[in-house]
Parts: sequence; structure tokens; C-alpha cells
Amino acid sequence: MRKQSLLAILIVAVCNALPSISIAQELDCSNAPSTAEQYQCANNALATAEQDLNSAFTDALQHYTPKADDSNALPQPERDQQVQYEKKMRQSLELSQKMWLQYQSAACAAVSDMYEGGTMGPTAVANCKAEIAKQRAKFLRENFGEYTRSAHSENP
Repeated sequence: MRKQSLLAILIVAVCNALPSISIAQELDCSNAPSTAEQYQCANNALATAEQDLNSAFTDALQHYTPKADDSNALPQPERDQQVQYEKKMRQSLELSQKMWLQYQSAACAAVSDMYEGGTMGPTAVANCKAEIAKQRAKFLRENFGEYTRSAHSENP
């Protein structure tokens, strides 16, 4: 009797898991018919965009983090100047990211207001946040990436 109960529980658990696994694998975000599927696609896009943004921001900050071997190669006055430049750049990047997050929140709140509590509101907000995050990641890479940093660090 105990084996049958365990088997029944296992069968129920597998059957409950299969529909969600099947839906996740078959979801075509270019043609998601239901609001729930569109919302899932928007959240997937947002998660991807936020991960990319976090990577771009972390990379930008790392480009302006002093490395032991970098500062030892410079004479003392230039080393101090480089350290101050990198400190200023990190502070500027952190402040701009903080302000950008406020902008993203306000811009997407306006999008939410357009839907006045409708079912598509959360999907529109997720799409808004994803699009703005993609733009920010691109901006960070274009302006604070490795090539840009090496060009500016020669003349801080």
C-alpha cells in the first residue's frame, strides 16, 4: 500500500510538472496569443536585458578600478592623477546609474498609467523596462567599454 501511495504521488507530481515544461519549451514569443504568454515573454526579455545591463555596468566600473600592476608602472604624480581619475569615473558612473534607474522607473510608470490597470499593463511595463535597459547597456558599452577607456586613460 505504501509503494502505491508513493507511486501515485510521483505520477501526480510528474503530470503537474509536464504542462508547465511543455508550455515553456513551446512558447513562441513572436506570436504569443494570450496575455499570460505575452507577459511571460516580456518578463523573459526583461530578465535578459537586466542581466546584460548588469554585465555592461559591471564591466564599465571594472575599467575604472585601479589594478596593482597598472599603478606601479607610472611615476608617483601620474599614479596619483590616474587613481583620482578612476575614482571620479566610478563615482560618476554610479551616480548616473542611480539617476538612470529613477528615469526608467518614471518612464515605465507613465506607460503603466496608459493602461489604467488593464491586463496588458504589466506586460507593457516589462517591455518598457526591457527596451530602456537594452538602450542603457548599449550606451555603457559604447561610452565606457575597453576601447573607450584606453583612449581616455592616456589623457585623464
